[in-house]
Amino acid sequence: MKSNKIFLLLVLLGLVACGKDGGGGSGGGSGIAQNTSQEMVEATPGTYYTVLRPVNFHANGFIPYGSATFTLTGDELQVTTNMDDDQPVTHRQTLHMGTRCPTLADDTNGDTFIDYQEAQKVVGPALMPLDADLNSQSTGEEVYPRGSSMTYKKSASLSMINSDLWQADDDPSDNVIKLAQGKGIGFEGRVILVHGTTAQSSFPSSLASYKAEAAHLSLPVVCGVLGKID
Repeated sequence: MKSNKIFLLLVLLGLVACGKDGGGGSGGGSGIAQNTSQEMVEATPGTYYTVLRPVNFHANGFIPYGSATFTLTGDELQVTTNMDDDQPVTHRQTLHMGTRCPTLADDTNGDTFIDYQEAQKVVGPALMPLDADLNSQSTGEEVYPRGSSMTYKKSASLSMINSDLWQADDDPSDNVIKLAQGKGIGFEGRVILVHGTTAQSSFPSSLASYKAEAAHLSLPVVCGVLGKID
């Protein structure tokens, strides 16, 4: 068991790091509109990368870190994610429209956790589920990687991704959006959010979840903001 002093230090370091990754976002509960105000720049060939840093440090006693890399060569997109010291559960991971990661300042109900709903208000609607099929929002069947030591690697066609994003939105009530016809997807400045930890008795009943699943599976665990590195 880590001491309280070490825990508090890690929390403070995480707040600073997430603030830097998120393009200067600070403050709580600023909502989807503010955090998606940065216009999406269409993807160009090159590599986009982010370190995935912890969101809920005190969840289950582990402190996960990882990375996400999007490499676009011509029309081929290759996505790789990994996470160390994670838990043996399915990890939903998604590319979002937002421009920063959530911090403890976004804990609007004061239960000391950033739950699914609180995180969504910051990272904004989802553009691309990182599941079994990157070419389509709906055909990946929500097949996501499992820990421990999560690794994920998939390839896709950028033109197919864009074509799918220009289709009609079959479910406007969900958190997955489409794009205007002819507007291609962008990766720079977009958020990667990964969810999922094991159940533990100390989770508060106030923890909101995705649809009707157990709240610990919806819990955000790591987050990062993609930047173009070449």
